[in-house]
Amino acid sequence: MQSVNFRVSRDAAGRMLGDAAGLRTLLSFVETQQRARGMDIATRIHLDIAEAIVDAHIEELTEPGLSRAAAEALRTDPRCRVVVAALHYVATRDCPPYVVGAREPDDLEMLRWATGLAQAACPVG
Repeated sequence: MQSVNFRVSRDAAGRMLGDAAGLRTLLSFVETQQRARGMDIATRIHLDIAEAIVDAHIEELTEPGLSRAAAEALRTDPRCRVVVAALHYVATRDCPPYVVGAREPDDLEMLRWATGLAQAACPVG
């Protein structure tokens, strides 16, 4: 996604990847916000996938005895970063676009794109 708003979310996601508490807060906020707005089934499915990816990331981050190398790999995981960025984007989408007249993707478009990228990067086997 080339949206200026998404680039802001991607940068924020890069800062959040090592922060389990911050990621939990983001998940809770997005879930509460989406429930308040009302969700169609497609958005719910992609939100569930995104949440599962971030939950697994949090679990790995908080694993006892996590080595420095493993922690650094988690903080720079591009698969999780794109999903966290999409969740951040969804949480902040009501902000006005930075580019006048630019069409911003809606929540479902963003979640579908991010979860599709993350799923494509999953190892098969």
